[in-house]
Amino acid sequence: MRSIDYNKWAEYLSSISDEIGSENIDALELAAGNCKIAEFLTKKYSRLIVSDISFNMLLQNSNPEMTKICCDMTLLPFRNKFDFIYSTFDSVNYISSKAKYKQFFHNVAECLNDKGIFTFDVSLEQNSIKYQRYLNRTGKFNDIVYKQKSFFDRNKYIHYNHFEFTFADGKKIEEIHKQKIYPFEEYFKLIDNSDFYVHKCFQTFTYKNADSNTERAQFILKKKQNVNI
Repeated sequence: MRSIDYNKWAEYLSSISDEIGSENIDALELAAGNCKIAEFLTKKYSRLIVSDISFNMLLQNSNPEMTKICCDMTLLPFRNKFDFIYSTFDSVNYISSKAKYKQFFHNVAECLNDKGIFTFDVSLEQNSIKYQRYLNRTGKFNDIVYKQKSFFDRNKYIHYNHFEFTFADGKKIEEIHKQKIYPFEEYFKLIDNSDFYVHKCFQTFTYKNADSNTERAQFILKKKQNVNI
């Protein structure tokens, strides 16, 4: 993640939320990790809550003014409503089934104000094909040696990332990440079966319309009750 420009990403999200047109925006970040993007957005919104399923990741950020909630983004515990809900860095690709997507969209819709916006980005097939070879690598960070093996199963539409970390004392830890890479058109079907509709869909970090050749797409959703479909 060292190459990620968090400030740029935060500015992009900020521009998306500007459409709401309110100076007092209540925002919620899903799968916030160590809250790096939230650091740039805390001054943008009147209230920002960050959430992640990993308690340890949330602990990596020591900002005492940041409200952090440990929860599964497909099982949100909030009773209050938000104007803007967002998720970044293809976190939703970890949702592995259509049933889970249905649950996910329903939970988010329950937490979103009627005129609110929900946005997330997804990694698509072209991105997996492009970076599969690049992500097979070995390196060192501080005193930790890491190895990463990346493989995209084009039959199952699953991108696997296997990590091995070796610490200075010889201890090893392994992680296997699995992301579901649905075809571009499939996301529209999943959204159409939810409480949302696709308000806009861009090539991430741009305002150009995405298509099936896009590497990473930014979906901007609104609730169906606000439009005649």
